Amino acid sequence: MQTVLVLITFTIALGYILKKFIWTPVFESRNQNLGTLDGNKTKCGNKDCGCG
Repeated sequence: MQTVLVLITFTIALGYILKKFIWTPVFESRNQNLGTLDGNKTKCGNKDCGCG
């Protein structure tokens, strides 16, 4: 009985660690926009072309 409880606890802990440190960072990094440093508010030129 104790072995079953230890295995269940270990499985839950391993799942939590995998979700927190591997699953979430991998899939959140795909959804982030790179954008500009000021939050895409950069305006430049007469027609806001973004040129320097």
